[in-house]
Amino acid sequence: MDGRISVVQLIPGLIVGDLGGGLELYSIRLAQALDRRLFRVQMVCLWRFDRPVEQQWEAELRHDGIEVHYGPPYNPRMTHAVVQSLTDLRALIKRLRPDIIHTHGEYAGVIGMGLRLTNRSIPLIRTCHTTCEFPNHPLLRLATAMLYPFLATVQVGVSSAIVDNLRHHLLVRMTRQPIWAINNGIDIERIIQQRRGTNIRQDLGLHPNIPLFGLVGRLTEQKGIPDALQAFALVREQLPHAVLIIVGDGYGEKPQRFREQATALGLSQAVFWLGARPDAIDIIAGLDVLLSASLWEGLPTVILEAMAVGTPVVATDIPGTRELVLHEQTGLLAPPQSPPALAQAMIRLISNPGLAQRLATSARERAAQFSITAAARQYERLYRSLIPKTSQ
Repeated sequence: MDGRISVVQLIPGLIVGDLGGGLELYSIRLAQALDRRLFRVQMVCLWRFDRPVEQQWEAELRHDGIEVHYGPPYNPRMTHAVVQSLTDLRALIKRLRPDIIHTHGEYAGVIGMGLRLTNRSIPLIRTCHTTCEFPNHPLLRLATAMLYPFLATVQVGVSSAIVDNLRHHLLVRMTRQPIWAINNGIDIERIIQQRRGTNIRQDLGLHPNIPLFGLVGRLTEQKGIPDALQAFALVREQLPHAVLIIVGDGYGEKPQRFREQATALGLSQAVFWLGARPDAIDIIAGLDVLLSASLWEGLPTVILEAMAVGTPVVATDIPGTRELVLHEQTGLLAPPQSPPALAQAMIRLISNPGLAQRLATSARERAAQFSITAAARQYERLYRSLIPKTSQ
């Protein structure tokens, strides 16, 4: 041992911009921002997905001195996937001998609790990134919420809404479990450095004056893709040349269903499905408006990125998002599951460039308050608080 505190960051996988999203990106940026003179950072993925983006992110992490380890290949049968991952990671954790295990995401949290059962001496930090975990499995959501107060050493919420939910849980109050508030953050300098100069309008052969909207994220129901498509269809009634870009990928049949919905709405020539893109930040910067139609979120990284590069935002008025997008100040909000309201806000920003510019300027200032460096310093204090001073 070299005297540093060894921290395992447990995440689903290195699938940013592909099958994953803001949670994975935030975990990577946090690992990079931690002071590696004091902390030995190891990124442990629950599964290997065999996607091209994994190699890109692994190379970047290893270049920054961060170890990367994988569990088994991903199995779409989720129960089997969890059991296989837990089995493999038990052996891996025994070999790595970390001082702290820090989980990100619902399945990482479950496996983290499983690892804690086999070794109670390793503190477990669980960061909750969303206001609604396991949306399709309410019993599992209830069960995990009841177990975290007993098996996690500390829980962290990335937004005020999440922290409030955690602190009001009966078992959290009974056990007096510590709840920390550490906001999501972005690395603005890295965002600027990694811009690739992509001109998405030019690449797609679009006229410079065509209204260009974009949605960036996993292709899931959570992201409100059906609502976004319906809203865009309404926008096209008034702005017939408008184009919508969708960046991201998803599991199973849902991406194809969304494409079929776009075709049914008469949008097949107006919606570009770009899949996972390593230059997503350049695409965001080239939009007239970033659209977020999510039904629930934590503290959405993609909105922070849009704000940081000066792209106006239209988003749903949901917990987490509304902490970033202050209506009429740093963007426009619309009720969730309300395509007409989303469409109205989208049209308003295109029709009023002065308003769009004012909101974008204020949003850039707001985004600067959410720094990954500040988040990393808070996590470092948390890590140190869990390790006996004689061990540091």
